[in-house]
Amino acid sequence: MIDGEKQNFIQQEKKDYKKHAVTVGQILLIPLKLLPYLIVLCLVLAIVVGAAAGISLAPYYASLKTVYAHGMEGQNHLMAAEKFIGEQKFDLAAEELQLAKDNFADANLGLDMASKAAVFKNELAKDQLIVAQEIFSIGELLAGSLKNLTDIGEEINDTLQSKTLVWLDITPEKKAQILKILTNSVDELQSVQKDFEVASNKLKEINRHQPLFIFDQVINPLQQKIPKTEKAFGNLVTVAKLLPAFSGYPEEKTYLFILENNREMRPAGGFIGTYGILNIENAEIKNFFTDNSYNFDKPIHDKIRIPSPEPMKEFMNQPHWYFRDSNWWPDFPYSAEKVEWFYKKQGGPEELDGVIAITPTVIEEMLGVLGDFKVAELTFNKENFWEQLQYQVEYGYYKQGIPTDERKDIIGDLGQQIITRLFTLPMDQWPELIDIISEQVTEKQMMLYFNEPKLQAMALENGWAGEVNQSFVGDYVMLVDANLAALKTDSVMDRTMLHQIEQNEMGELIATTNVNYQNLGTFSWKTTRYRSFTRLYVPEGSELISVKAGSKELNLVEDITEEHQFNKAAYGLFFEVEPQSSKVISWKYKLPNSVLSEKEYSLLVQKQPGIMKMNLQLDLNFQQRILSKDKGLHINKNNLKHVEVLTKDQVFTVWLE
Repeated sequence: MIDGEKQNFIQQEKKDYKKHAVTVGQILLIPLKLLPYLIVLCLVLAIVVGAAAGISLAPYYASLKTVYAHGMEGQNHLMAAEKFIGEQKFDLAAEELQLAKDNFADANLGLDMASKAAVFKNELAKDQLIVAQEIFSIGELLAGSLKNLTDIGEEINDTLQSKTLVWLDITPEKKAQILKILTNSVDELQSVQKDFEVASNKLKEINRHQPLFIFDQVINPLQQKIPKTEKAFGNLVTVAKLLPAFSGYPEEKTYLFILENNREMRPAGGFIGTYGILNIENAEIKNFFTDNSYNFDKPIHDKIRIPSPEPMKEFMNQPHWYFRDSNWWPDFPYSAEKVEWFYKKQGGPEELDGVIAITPTVIEEMLGVLGDFKVAELTFNKENFWEQLQYQVEYGYYKQGIPTDERKDIIGDLGQQIITRLFTLPMDQWPELIDIISEQVTEKQMMLYFNEPKLQAMALENGWAGEVNQSFVGDYVMLVDANLAALKTDSVMDRTMLHQIEQNEMGELIATTNVNYQNLGTFSWKTTRYRSFTRLYVPEGSELISVKAGSKELNLVEDITEEHQFNKAAYGLFFEVEPQSSKVISWKYKLPNSVLSEKEYSLLVQKQPGIMKMNLQLDLNFQQRILSKDKGLHINKNNLKHVEVLTKDQVFTVWLE
């Protein structure tokens, strides 16, 4: 193993980060701030129906007065709960939230009694009554839900015996206790997530009753914030589920870390230029060694002779296969197994628990939260991270007299600073960081593979694994590029996919997938002509008709490879695109009959790991008229057209006559 002293990430000292300390309760205040918008609605209701009500509301005056009183009390209890949470008095906050919940429930009982008034037989008045009832129900639901969260906060506070939370100052024993609390809180967090989902559905139901403008000051803030909070809790639940794996709790975990350069695309995310070994226990990094992948491959260069995949051998003149090129498949679990295999084959001594892959895009987004970093007189931020780093490891190191084998040490130095700042990140910024990580996973810029089947099943279930979907029933397309000796030209490549469907006289679906590759670069130290071995993955059972590269029709036997894996057929070819020019690659094929089932057509477009975005156009033509379709799609009789910028996997569905 190469000596890793320079890039051995162990926390050396503790600085005074108490100025960043925040109370445990601040995380709970985010959803709580929604609830003050639940103003007293009975007065609004009276204004709506007052003119028409007349004598019919008189017998229910006492009920409406009670609604008003309970609404006011509920509002006051919510304000008190917010104050107590801010002061870390979770027991008192829980009492206030319970009282608020009861008040909103009682207010709804009063509305139920008033609903018997004759005026509410009028459809308009009845609809506004339902709106008021639903809003009070949301208040009751969320007050009760947040009360459960105060129990978690109180338990953490009792463990810490402190009103501040600075991770670096917590003992390993208390870290283990906190992780146990959080791990055991998954059910409670899921319950809160479901409550916010119910609240979100209630808001949709409210809109169906066409609330009058006087409800806007209540409904508009809820509609803006509840979906965001629902998403935040969804992300939090996923993180909590994976917490044992992430944190090394209850046992220390060892992961192989790979940085995949998505400006030099490979099928599973990008070229593996840097690798590392991460040891973590109780959310404390015990060791994080990183090194240049070439340094790892170099000692076995003439000792282990594993034949390269044929395209690599032919178009890169590289007959032997090494660790740095081991992510050859777009299915990350499959590639991760091969990455691990190469690591052990080439002498890696550790017993691994899995593989963590990230692209530079993840680091760029994290820098947007963490701020600027200064390393070796260079300043790194979200805007310049990749350009600055790429120049330093390709050219800058040479001018500074740094040996070639040490040119990527700067990645280790930067990584150490990032880890230190992550461990001192103020708690009120955690939700933003969790959102970024969740988004990067969804866009397959970060992927996880676990050797433990239970954890891997969880990663697959929650979309953290970057897998090729093998179970989808319907049409399918996935474009997979492998940059073969084209420098970092993916940084200037623009891709536009047009997926067309035509139904012939026999009812068969003929698909044509055109991809326009535009090379916006020049000949320089980082970009050149684009050279790619590209595979198009389509449904198993498809029959290839023709392939064109530009105006040239290719020989299906000599120029095209055909593979069958992941329950898909894959048609591959090699092509080049000169700087400041473009080329269209076109595949035409007959889809299997199973794609069109019971008058329903569905299409799954999967994005290759690491690709930041791809322009997608759909032009789908059927013999039957389209009866309905997913929201946002445009139809005209039997034709559907759609355009979007694809950043994550998408499913499109239409139902035919």
